[in-house]
Amino acid sequence: MQGSVLGLDFGERRIGVAVSDPERLLASGLTTIDRRKQSDHLDALAEIIRQKKTTAIVVGYPLRTDGEVKPGGKTEAVDAFVAELRERFQLPVHLEDESFTSSKASDALRQRGSKKRSTRDWMRAKAEIDRVAACYILQDWLDREGAGS
Repeated sequence: MQGSVLGLDFGERRIGVAVSDPERLLASGLTTIDRRKQSDHLDALAEIIRQKKTTAIVVGYPLRTDGEVKPGGKTEAVDAFVAELRERFQLPVHLEDESFTSSKASDALRQRGSKKRSTRDWMRAKAEIDRVAACYILQDWLDREGAGS
């Protein structure tokens, strides 16, 4: 199947968003949705889905290092978010292990030279980490499933 895929790093405060190319080979960071400032994050996602002609969604899912589901609030929040996505957009929604993606994103940005200096810089850095984490989530899925799904 062809068409771009949206990758999402869902969090309590922000949703990092990445998108693939139509051939489903490469993930690119797109934006970060601040859930506290944007009253309806699903409306923001709907606009992105329309603009990017998205045909599937990949959501980072919290797993333990042994591959088992982590019980608790984050898992339940992601499950509820995935249910909302499926109901609203009628697109395939895939789950992808998000283990260490924020850590890898933070390391990558640090190596690039991103530094946090003020509270505003820190908030901007957190948004960038979420966006890069969404890239890692989506790219992991694309590498395994991409062009063939």
